[in-house]
Amino acid sequence: MKTVVGESSGWLHMLVWLGLFGLVASFHGIIMGYSRQIFALARAGYLPKVLATVHPRFRTPHIATLLGGAVGIAAIFSDNLIQIAGQSLTASIVTMAVFGALVMYAMSMASLFKLRRTEPNLARPYLAPFYPVAPAFALAMAGVCFVALVVYNPVIFAVFASLMAIAVIASRFLGKAAVPVPALDPAI
Repeated sequence: MKTVVGESSGWLHMLVWLGLFGLVASFHGIIMGYSRQIFALARAGYLPKVLATVHPRFRTPHIATLLGGAVGIAAIFSDNLIQIAGQSLTASIVTMAVFGALVMYAMSMASLFKLRRTEPNLARPYLAPFYPVAPAFALAMAGVCFVALVVYNPVIFAVFASLMAIAVIASRFLGKAAVPVPALDPAI
């Protein structure tokens, strides 16, 4: 970037500050996301009940937030100690997250097609633009990306598939609400 805009350019400083603000915003989004996921899993009975508690004053899942942060810090500090398929722990976790995102994208698109076929009269306040071409293209691209990721990361895929299988099996045995959920709970 210094080569393009110059070493003491105001543009360089502006881009660095914009990148920093983007990172901070992304970091806050991650904290909100992981804490709510841990909280929801605990409330559904998949994680220990204590993780489904909220702070009495702030009404936030404070224990889930602290636990998720501790796991993240432990992953960062063990990055050089643990390697999977020649990649650092963090790189392997990111690759597994991409596998998960691609599975989610594919399932979302497949669900869209299934719902359109089985429930044609269902009220739809939001319509997928350019249906069926855009969702079909998104589904195909997710498939291509998934296959490419498996080809270039077979060991990490095996770890991902094993973890998913364990999660599915565990959900059959653990799925019970640990905390009663009101019918009109705004957190749902």
